[in-house]
Amino acid sequence: MRFDGNVFYHGLEIYPVDRMLDEWRQTVKLYDQTGFTGVWIGEHHFWHSGYHVAAPSPVQVCTHLASVTERLRVAQSACILPDYHPIRLAEELAMLDQMTKGRLDVGVARGTNSPASIQFNIDADRRNKERNYALFKETLEIIIKAWTQDALVHQGEFYTFPVPGWTEKDPRIYTGDSSHYGPNGELIGLGVVPKPYQKPHPPIYQAADSTESYIFAAERGISLTGFGRTLQGLKEAWTAYRDTASRVSGREVPMGQTAKGDTLNIMRMFYIADTMEEAIKDARDGINAHYEVTFGLSRNWGRSGAIAKGEEISTDQMNMEWFEFAMDKDVILVGTPDTVAEKIERLQTELNCQHVTLWPNPSYVPFRKVYRSLELFADRVIPYFEKKESPAVQVVG
Repeated sequence: MRFDGNVFYHGLEIYPVDRMLDEWRQTVKLYDQTGFTGVWIGEHHFWHSGYHVAAPSPVQVCTHLASVTERLRVAQSACILPDYHPIRLAEELAMLDQMTKGRLDVGVARGTNSPASIQFNIDADRRNKERNYALFKETLEIIIKAWTQDALVHQGEFYTFPVPGWTEKDPRIYTGDSSHYGPNGELIGLGVVPKPYQKPHPPIYQAADSTESYIFAAERGISLTGFGRTLQGLKEAWTAYRDTASRVSGREVPMGQTAKGDTLNIMRMFYIADTMEEAIKDARDGINAHYEVTFGLSRNWGRSGAIAKGEEISTDQMNMEWFEFAMDKDVILVGTPDTVAEKIERLQTELNCQHVTLWPNPSYVPFRKVYRSLELFADRVIPYFEKKESPAVQVVG
């Protein structure tokens, strides 16, 4: 079982950036020194959804956090692809993969329905779903081409590379290089460098929850990071992924894996304490506030979007506060180390889940308590799964 973690963003709080960055360094050092595998860094811009001090550039933050750790993998949850120029992002991620000698996982997403993306690219507006999705797909395609093609050539709806019209005048530049230049020096292919350290490229995780997104990812051989689906919702999405990956690859792909053998990732809101009463008391208000800001007036959509087709939400569940609904439907990991381990074990048993990422972000909780929560997980939950997965000792003689 692979366990990753996120950092504490102090969402919905006014919090000093320098102090928060100190906490992030402290957190990743804990991850690095215990049984965690990686850290995931979110991307947010402007004042929306309460994230006024979260990372505007997760690649930059990942680069720094990799420099203060020794073995920890770094990832983004996620790079909002429609906001970026694809070649610039491909270069930055490949350089980070080289600097860390392959400690990079790449997270990608279309972005949330907020005013952020449209400020960077008019075509990224999530209110135009089809155009935003087309831009996302094309950007991802170009990034993979930049990593894997010696001479990048692309012609699409939004981008054409190389941009037509550039011709070198000096024959010493283009003579003998038919991959990048035509016979008269016209630029016909871009040599994007560096290439990633990992071959053919780092693992890619799309941050998404809809079953349609799981099918999209499976068709392209990339993984998923899901956040808010119920167990039945996850079964629906993971089954669709497995069936699609098996069809595309021409062989049976196990549940919870990509055709390449990478794991599907479940990210969960997380908080544990020594007692259930303490965990609920600390986390309830902040988790309620998080969901209220995230879904606002769309309570029905927020809850119905988490479930599987045919899964019912009772009237009582629809009228529950967000925290109680999330606990009732097991879409958050809140409790004691033992109860959280039981929830994860259920994911492992019923879904063959081998990859869980903690999102330790109950608003309004002091950092010292969130850090203690992560310590408890490292001390009591991870060893349980390590022991559970260790091969039995055979006594000879």
